[in-house]
Amino acid sequence: MKGRITIERIVLLLVCHLALFCAMAQKQTSVTVKVHNNSGNSVSLYKVENGEANRLAFRWTINDTCVFSFPIEKEGVYYIAKTSGKGSEYHYALYLKPGEKKWINAYNNKIAIDFDSCKIVKPNAETELLQKWTNLLNNYCKLGPIRAKRDEFIAGYDDFVKKADRLKKKAVLVNKHFNNLFTSKVDAEILYPKAAAFFNFASRMNSDYDSTMKHRSFYQSLADQKFCNAGLLYSEHGMQLLKYCLSYNLFQQSHDKEKVLATPFIEKAKSLCNDTVRGAFVTEYMLGVTNYEQFAREVEPFKESFVFPGMKEAYQKKLDELTLYAKGLPAYNFSLYDTKGKLHSLADFKGKVVVLDIWAMWCAPCLDEKPFFLKVEEEYKQRDDITFIGVSVDGVNRKDVWQGFVAKKGWKNIELISNYDESIMKYYKVEGIPRFMIFDKEGKIITVDAPRPSNPGFKKLIEQTLKDADRDSNP
Repeated sequence: MKGRITIERIVLLLVCHLALFCAMAQKQTSVTVKVHNNSGNSVSLYKVENGEANRLAFRWTINDTCVFSFPIEKEGVYYIAKTSGKGSEYHYALYLKPGEKKWINAYNNKIAIDFDSCKIVKPNAETELLQKWTNLLNNYCKLGPIRAKRDEFIAGYDDFVKKADRLKKKAVLVNKHFNNLFTSKVDAEILYPKAAAFFNFASRMNSDYDSTMKHRSFYQSLADQKFCNAGLLYSEHGMQLLKYCLSYNLFQQSHDKEKVLATPFIEKAKSLCNDTVRGAFVTEYMLGVTNYEQFAREVEPFKESFVFPGMKEAYQKKLDELTLYAKGLPAYNFSLYDTKGKLHSLADFKGKVVVLDIWAMWCAPCLDEKPFFLKVEEEYKQRDDITFIGVSVDGVNRKDVWQGFVAKKGWKNIELISNYDESIMKYYKVEGIPRFMIFDKEGKIITVDAPRPSNPGFKKLIEQTLKDADRDSNP
């Protein structure tokens, strides 16, 4: 009898584990994209969280098709785009729930910045409503950046709001979470084009402001926006809207653009009345912090505002970056192959300053910076104590394409290849490229996030590194 009970218990445990495994497997979500008229572009998938659309991944197509497969715990808003091709807008919405499997037909024009269209096979009701709103918002915003048509843009605002209100009334789906998300997103994005227009759609608020007297009343509703409700974080424009409104209120106080730009970050963060919003605001700002002193001064005071796991993880990651990857610490000793199949490690270049350019064939900003990188290299060609190395992260499975690309460009510097999620990228937790790094003659970190070569600070930092090395070798 005891033996029988034991066997029954074992079977029951196995059944429970199997059920748990199946439940977990069901949460695996996939998005399959078929690119028609494919011209070699990769496809990117973005997820909206904390007021921004962050790229989850990109995929190269195989036989014109690519697949994104990943687990998600909560449903949410996603966007599909041609890699490096969405511009400043997100065009093709996708509402995903745990365990869903979606198929998309993307239609490509070789000269277009993004796909001509994306057709989702059997879209859910949430996606259809999101796409209608995305189209309405993007169509209205088209006039915004054209200053000569600002009067026309302003005249069309009331009609835009009426159409937005009609769409909000359609958010009566069975999915109550989506209904709340959608209305919160629309409420934020009704305000977004108005706020963007005041700053002439400049993301950094450093252009001329629209302080025209006859337009003043149009912008008045931006005043005293406190964002005590975290609903704006459902919008991919939420963080930008938040920064616009903070700057608008500062401008109303001083009417001095320079004072607005000089306002300390801490002052802006303290003015927010919602911890979740403040946490998202600090998290986004934290990405640009480059030293621990600044981190301790401007980020750590708001540590308690990191209420979500993702925010806490971002905080810890940045702390690691500024303490584990700080200047003077040993650099990661990568080992990667060049275009001729020769293996190179960082240790091979001991006695030389090493300057790395991390790039990819699909990355337009990377290719824009490459001529500046090569020009700086040319200026040091007489020195034998510095070397310039390119690291493509296109993936070793695209080695042949990469070799042909480098040969066609005629680049003479050392070029290495790596997978996007391995080696240097993995060790330094690099999330965006181009990325430039400088190591000293002892293989120690000078910086793992140098200015871009088009910035005079890039060459200035190299000069200082060489000067310090010369001084140390000749005390």
